[in-house]
Amino acid sequence: MTSHQPVGLAPLPPAETIDDVLRNIDTVLEWSIAVGSKIGYFAVLYKRVTLGIREAVIAGEFDDGARMERMDVEFAKRYFDALNAYFHPVDGRGPTLPWEVAFVGDKNDRATMLQHMMAGLNAHITFDLAPATLLAAPGQPLSPLEPDFNRVNALLCSQIPGMLDKVETVSPAVIWVRRVVPSEILILQHMLTKLRRSAWLSAVYAAMNPDRIKEQEVNQAAWTAAIGAWYLDPPASAFGIFPRLVKAVQRRERPDVAGNIEVLLSGAETPAAIDERYLPKHGQPTAGSSIFRARNSSGSSAPSGKA
Repeated sequence: MTSHQPVGLAPLPPAETIDDVLRNIDTVLEWSIAVGSKIGYFAVLYKRVTLGIREAVIAGEFDDGARMERMDVEFAKRYFDALNAYFHPVDGRGPTLPWEVAFVGDKNDRATMLQHMMAGLNAHITFDLAPATLLAAPGQPLSPLEPDFNRVNALLCSQIPGMLDKVETVSPAVIWVRRVVPSEILILQHMLTKLRRSAWLSAVYAAMNPDRIKEQEVNQAAWTAAIGAWYLDPPASAFGIFPRLVKAVQRRERPDVAGNIEVLLSGAETPAAIDERYLPKHGQPTAGSSIFRARNSSGSSAPSGKA
């Protein structure tokens, strides 16, 4: 079952370059501001990270900038396909379940902007990143891609302090939470790194087991959707004080969704550079250790499913 906004987002055209990706993200943001949609919260973060990747490609910070641009575009296509399927379903087919959970969450007035961001990150990373990784290197070993994959991890983690600084200007209780939980940045960075590491291992598994891709996709969709639902509406028994913290933040968060997105956007145009402290240390095991020198034999057979 698919739910729709009162005023739907116009169909997003295909993206072939990072600039195309940014154009589509801007379309999502403009619409979100116009109708006051919480879908824009994730889009703001996505724009910030995408701009950071474009700058890193231009600066030559990746081993293979062209490949990373291809990966960025393939990754973004799944987000745009999900939006198009949600607002403009073909033959009654909506988006994949992880994205439907995130988009329907727009109706959840109890969730904070950080929860909406996490629901979007969860759908995009946990479900979309593995197939996008395979498509970035069809028919090639995945191991050469890993250093650049880790650089994007570091780039994403580098955005968290600046994003939280913007969030707390429209969600004052976040200031109090950051004082009570002084390691909140490290916690979020750890969560995002774990999500991306899991996606990397999923890509490695798919490359090594192309005959089990469909099974993997179905299981991953169910798992990702369940996590997304938890992020948006954690049960009262979850991690003790966590649901109470969420309620405290939500009660003090500014209800002006459009205005909140505009505030968050004011910092999105200047993403933080890659902080090398977030890169794996020399000799430190990473997501794809030497046992995963698998050739990506799946090529275009990467998990695709619905949009």
